[in-house]
Amino acid sequence: MNKLALLTVTLSGLLTGYVINHWSTPEMNERFNSDTRMYINTRFDKSYSIDINAGLELKANGLFEYYVVIPRDIGFSAVGDYTLDDGLLSLNIVDSDPLLDESDNKDPLQLYEKFISRAEMHTTENMLAFRPVNDDRALVVFAERGAFYFKPRK
Repeated sequence: MNKLALLTVTLSGLLTGYVINHWSTPEMNERFNSDTRMYINTRFDKSYSIDINAGLELKANGLFEYYVVIPRDIGFSAVGDYTLDDGLLSLNIVDSDPLLDESDNKDPLQLYEKFISRAEMHTTENMLAFRPVNDDRALVVFAERGAFYFKPRK
């Protein structure tokens, strides 16, 4: 009888641990996109307004795909693994490719355009991430120098 009770307690403990781990995992399997506008002020009393198109896919296996594109097809795409822990999203970029359109020599790339095309210029660690009250399928992500409102992508 003691062996049966010990076996039952052990199996129920293992099952409880598995269920808690399975249900508490922060990984998602969702695809998002964001259309937003960024404002850049310079020291020379000049400012820029840039439309940004961004996409983020967080996969259930802990991997992600991410891209940022501004007009003139300038930006980057990146892949890697992510963690989402206590409302903090970190994207560990394993590989990235810049997108640069330098075909028009009459209008060379601005410095900020060159920076945007490099994934390493963007904050990707410990970004505050939460679901807004009005749309629990969306995701708001606050990085060091900006924020994205990601809507579910179909």
